[in-house]
Amino acid sequence: MRRTITALIILCTAGCLAASAQPRALGGRIGATGFDLSYQHAVGKKNFIQADASLDFGYAASGRPGFKATALYNFVLARPAWTNRGKWAIFAGPGLSLGYVQDRVTYRENNFRYHYNDYGFMFSAVGQAGLEYTFWFPLQISVDLRPYVGLHVNDGVTRRINTVTDEVIFKGKTGYYGNGWYGFIPTISFRYRF
Repeated sequence: MRRTITALIILCTAGCLAASAQPRALGGRIGATGFDLSYQHAVGKKNFIQADASLDFGYAASGRPGFKATALYNFVLARPAWTNRGKWAIFAGPGLSLGYVQDRVTYRENNFRYHYNDYGFMFSAVGQAGLEYTFWFPLQISVDLRPYVGLHVNDGVTRRINTVTDEVIFKGKTGYYGNGWYGFIPTISFRYRF
């Protein structure tokens, strides 16, 4: 029993030391739909994982921001030597995102199409591609594209206009997450590397 406990303590200590020896970066991303708190952690010599917690402004004129969390695994595809100082990296990778955000919803009744903005849960696959520059001091700047392809599930508020009572009906509605296309607008990131 003592040997097992000793072996577990050694494994945990070695794992913690290995994780703390890997380069990390903490900072923010600013993009078309909001602001992200971003964390990167190196995996091996080339690749890195990235976790972002976001304030998603979506259709900003119509209400409060939404929230989403994104996790990615990025592969460093190339490290071009474009400058004498600092390091460049071209990266890309897949990920997943989950959140409670606002999106445009289309509802059809008879021959009419109604559009409104509604909050709901979003689940999507994410693809990211970018260019990163790490200075000779601990600052990292990157530019990336990150489209989201997924679902938006909301309460599906429907207002029937043709009735005398002008009743409101709530029914679940699942649709395509349309704000995900804003990910094709470049996003800039600043991170402190440690």
